[in-house]
Amino acid sequence: MRPADQRTWVAQALIGSICVMLVGLIGWLVRIHAVQRPRLLAWSYRRQANTLPLRGRRGAVLDRRHRVLAGSQDLPTIYADPRAIEDHGEAARRLARALALPAGAIKQALDYPSSRGYVVIQRGAGPSEVEGVKLLKIRGIGVHSEPSRMYPMGSLAAHVVGFVGSEGKGLEGIELAFETYLGARPGRRVVFRDFRRRAMFQEKDSYVPPRDGLHVVLTLDAVIQEVVEREVRKQVEHFGAQSGLGILMNPKTGEVLAMTSYPTFDPSRARSVPADVRRNRVLTDPVEPGSIFKPYIMAAALAAGLARPEETIFCHNGLYVTGKRFLHDHHAYGNLTVAEVLAKSSNVGMAILGQRLGNTRMYTSLKAFGFGEAAGIDLPGEGNGLLMPLAKWNSYSTTSVPMGQELAVTPIQIATAFSSLVNGGRLLRPRVVRAVIDKYGGVVEDHRAVIGRGEALAPATAATMSELLVKVVNEGTGRKCNLDKWQVMGKTGTAQVPRRGRRGYEPDAYLASFIAAAPASDPSVVVLVMVRKPNRRIGYYGSVVALPAVRAILEEVLPYLGIPPDKPVDGSTRLVWDSRNN
Repeated sequence: MRPADQRTWVAQALIGSICVMLVGLIGWLVRIHAVQRPRLLAWSYRRQANTLPLRGRRGAVLDRRHRVLAGSQDLPTIYADPRAIEDHGEAARRLARALALPAGAIKQALDYPSSRGYVVIQRGAGPSEVEGVKLLKIRGIGVHSEPSRMYPMGSLAAHVVGFVGSEGKGLEGIELAFETYLGARPGRRVVFRDFRRRAMFQEKDSYVPPRDGLHVVLTLDAVIQEVVEREVRKQVEHFGAQSGLGILMNPKTGEVLAMTSYPTFDPSRARSVPADVRRNRVLTDPVEPGSIFKPYIMAAALAAGLARPEETIFCHNGLYVTGKRFLHDHHAYGNLTVAEVLAKSSNVGMAILGQRLGNTRMYTSLKAFGFGEAAGIDLPGEGNGLLMPLAKWNSYSTTSVPMGQELAVTPIQIATAFSSLVNGGRLLRPRVVRAVIDKYGGVVEDHRAVIGRGEALAPATAATMSELLVKVVNEGTGRKCNLDKWQVMGKTGTAQVPRRGRRGYEPDAYLASFIAAAPASDPSVVVLVMVRKPNRRIGYYGSVVALPAVRAILEEVLPYLGIPPDKPVDGSTRLVWDSRNN
């Protein structure tokens, strides 16, 4: 072959080879584009795109004057992208030193699952912690701001407000009951990062804004709440008691203006205290009420026409034998009027009224007052108390129940039933929420409507009971609650504490109680204070332990609410029943 021809053949072969290679390359590119493109794009997206969750701001819990009891503020959150961290173990050790957290827990969060692009290391980090993390300059570790729950008034109304968990969800109280309204809907945005995990740009149309939660306005008043908490705490500490509780409500509407249990807790550190401390005893703990229960039996006897206030009852000089039972009074009372039986809290006199009523009428009346069923308050955890079925009542029940024994009632039941005694006989549903509002103050749900649960007793009987309860304060066991400007009506109670799971009572263990309403001419507030297991050597009667707290509360709250005095200047008693309450 001639050299020229040989060169031509080589050139043609080379060109042919190049064409074949180009065709193959084009085919390979077509295959990549048509077949492998979705898989490769997904592979690239997983490594370059980073989805950042955007937490919305949880709604606030406000008192009736819009003071913030629970709110949210932006705090630094330290997060990690595990895919960008070369050595999880080393990063965990360095972060642990800067944040004072267990290195093992941090490494576990980084390792599982390894494909996650966003892992929270610490929420609510302090300035020194944020600065320490930034100085580490660990690739894949970042800081951004997120809303964090805060309770600016500390432990105030903790048992009503409740608290949230680590994920920002309500766990108790209003935080739990109104989670649907308070909870925010999270948003997100997707950013693309370079090989150093630096954010380069945001994916188009990837931004989904978070939706903030709605605000819940309570019936509570922070000032009144503080007064009630202070006075309950003072009595518990002074008398060395196990615990105490208090509730103040409007008997005309069922609105609760204050509710407390002591000991209490800080909602921001709720997990650091025992569950027993977090329990709202006003709703959950049924108690054998003792003498504070006597007004309801008295009302039943008056309503049935089986007693008159001026009627005289012989109280057997403090010892009443009925069948095999011996009933005692603290004093050897002889003849007492029905009004004096209540004023002096005579067990014998009440037992006699119970016998007149009989079990059936007594049981029916107590059911009308709402005992034996939940009061229906808009908080979680409320109990039903314990009112035995009528079939289980016996002759002992006939004389025990009028003294507040053989049954268990919750404090909220006691307060709502007492409200019916002083508001004209209406049994109302108690409530702690006034409204749900949006961020502009617009009302989303209005909860201010008064919800009736029936008539506990006739208005005329309620008016008579108000007069008898005034007599308790003016002449009976509640004399120390006689105020200068306002006429108070109420009832004391000193009950033994039953043994748990056994018959009988704990030795030297008492429940001291006092419930009151004021002013008598037009009751605007009902206050209940109970102190459990005060030191017997210091004092244990309701008139000694609980009554001073109620008096102090009324002396501050009545002027604060602008309630006009109902006592004339000369100090005489004036009881005028307001027909609007009928």
